[in-house]
Amino acid sequence: MNEAVKKDLAEAREVCPTTSQRLLKEGALLVDVREPHEVAQVGYAGCDVVNIPLSQFEDRWQEVPRDRDVILACAVGERSLKATYFLMYQGYDRVMNMKPGIARWVARGFPITGSAEAAAASESASSCCVGSAEPTPAASSCCGGDSGSGTGKCC
Repeated sequence: MNEAVKKDLAEAREVCPTTSQRLLKEGALLVDVREPHEVAQVGYAGCDVVNIPLSQFEDRWQEVPRDRDVILACAVGERSLKATYFLMYQGYDRVMNMKPGIARWVARGFPITGSAEAAAASESASSCCVGSAEPTPAASSCCGGDSGSGTGKCC
């Protein structure tokens, strides 16, 4: 989404993993926008969660319900922020972004599937771009096709 469109929207609501836990217990849905290989390594658990990878989001966004609170999440909160704005542009008003993502979720001791070590690795090197000279398909969805800014992080 370009900056001009984003400026016309209200600022996206952002929540931390602790606030997310409370909202999830109150009936919110967690939408994980990470790619399937990331979810296989470490996933959100203990809540109602759906995986719609950002690379498929434009084709599958209608799967996100409008009648309940929705928290979008990823590794560090950047891809999920893009998905949050996308849904806001589509008229959703009960969406929010979880920042910073799975590593903080794990650090807080919240339930996961897979390996906590994978979560720590996902925060230090978001799996979409870093370490690859060529952007991967996931790279285009998370970095806009940019292979990074030289900061050591993708997003």
